[in-house]
Parts: sequence; structure tokens; C-alpha cells
Amino acid sequence: MDRLIKISDGRIEAGVIPDLGGMVALLRIVGKPNILKADQSLWNEPPAPPRVFGPNPVWTPYNGHIVWLGPQSEWWAHQDKSPKKRRERAVWPPDPYINNGYYEVIERGETEVTMLGPKSEFSGVRLTKSVKIRAGKVFFSVCAENIRDTPVSWDLWLNTRVDGYANCYVPSVSKDKVRIDAPNGTGDDEACVFSQSGGYFTIEPRKPSKGKERRWGKAFVQAGKGMMAAFASSQALIIRFKRHSPKLIHPEQALVEFYNMTTSNKEDALTELEYHAPYRTLAPGESMEACQSWELYPFKPKPTPEECVKFLKSQGPQRC
Repeated sequence: MDRLIKISDGRIEAGVIPDLGGMVALLRIVGKPNILKADQSLWNEPPAPPRVFGPNPVWTPYNGHIVWLGPQSEWWAHQDKSPKKRRERAVWPPDPYINNGYYEVIERGETEVTMLGPKSEFSGVRLTKSVKIRAGKVFFSVCAENIRDTPVSWDLWLNTRVDGYANCYVPSVSKDKVRIDAPNGTGDDEACVFSQSGGYFTIEPRKPSKGKERRWGKAFVQAGKGMMAAFASSQALIIRFKRHSPKLIHPEQALVEFYNMTTSNKEDALTELEYHAPYRTLAPGESMEACQSWELYPFKPKPTPEECVKFLKSQGPQRC
């Protein structure tokens, strides 16, 4: 079996790597570059077998589109394999079974693939991921099942990773509904730049200033609509999802989160377009689901912010 499993309708192509957490590693209009930031060198390697993870897993940034659980402060709080991480309420790395575990392909066709993930002793859940191309769109869904005999509480956190210099947008809200986490500039890091214009909240990617090693920041946004967008690789990607009440989202997180990081090396640049589904408590055997739709349109290289906003406004109030 090829490590990268591709599906296509002739216009859009997507690809997943089942043995690396079922990550979506490829998303593009046929003939265009990959709009996701992903390590293409992995695609030709042999698949990794099912494996057991120890208490100190190593994080490797394979990127692509991945799924985490929220809130981040609880990642290591409900397991016994690493008492040290539990005591410290470690916030890194993410659950290796969910992020890098072996997902079994249980359904596969020319335009769809469904994968069943391993049972996680760290988080107490098992994920099932599905990617389907229908009517010119890609539909992604993930289901989390509680595998324990006690309740578990999580949200589903969908994370789309693109180039750090992509133009990225989310429908804006008032400033009091946006929280920014960024360095204060006293050390080697400095804050990235966020702004609002034309009805959209956006990132203004910049290299670090002279004498600084890294520029980064994260915005927590109560988005005005259930969508976000990225312009990169001569394409426009529109991600749609259900807009939930802030009361349903864990207070440490937000419906939409934008993370941006750059260094002096342009290849390091990363932007994460993150969506959080409602935080829920699952009884033993109970499941919850989150989904998105992805639309791809050809677009000019290196568009201006004005061109991006004009395009987004032309798309209308379509739904996931």
C-alpha cells in the first residue's frame, strides 16, 4: 500500500497518510501545488507499523491538516503513564496516538477514504476520520469515541497548517471578542502582527526584526461567521464549519484560533487555522463529531489583501 493515499474527482485532489495519525497531507486543485504545509519527503517512505507510545513521545512537525483535543491544558492531566506530565499539567506534546498513531483504512474509494484510529491510553478516546470529495468540495469529519469505563471531557480541535506567509482571514468581530497571546518583546522573540480591515481579521506575516530570533503570536477569535480562508500556492482555500455559541466552547479556547510563526529562515514560517467544536463530556461508549467543508479556487500568486477580501465578499453566505 502506498503511504500517501490519494482521492480525486478530477478537479480536486486530497491525500492522507494513515500511519501518521491519518493526517491530510495533500490538498490542491489538480495541477496546482499543495496548499497545505506538509513534509512531502514522508510520502515515499514505507508506512510505520502500529506502535505503542511511551510516556515521553517525541514531537515531529509533519504538519498538514491534523486533529487535536482541547483544552490544551488537559492533554496530560487524565493519564497514569507519565505522572510527571500529569503533575506539571504539561501542554506539549499532543497525544501521540491521536497525532502520530496508526489509523486503519476501513473504507476507500476514488473520492473518499475513512480511517479508524488507535485507542489512546492518554486521552481515553478513539478517532475516526473521513475525507470525501462531493460536488467539487472536500468534506472532512472526525468522530471521537470514549473508550473508557468512566466519562471523559474534551473538544475536537481541527488544525489546518499552511505556509506562514499565506494570506489568512476570518470574518471579524469587535476587538473585545479577540484575545491575543504573544511575547512581550523583552527576550529573543517578538509578537507577530494581527489586524482588522474590510470586515476581516487577518495576520500580517513579517520576518523577525534584526536581533530577534522568532516572531510569533496566537489570536483567539469569536468569529463573526463559521468560515476562514487562506490564499497560497495560486489558490484560495475556504474552510467552512458551524458557528457555535461561545458558551459551548471551552473558556481556554475559541471558535477560531490563528497561530503564526516566522524566523529568519522563510521555510520555517507556519500559520495554523484552527477550529474548536463544542466542549463535551462523553459517557462510556458515547461519541461526538466535528466537520468542515473545504473549497478550492484558482487564484493569482501573491494577491494583495484588498484582492483577497474582495474575493471573500463575493462568495456569499454558503454553509458547511
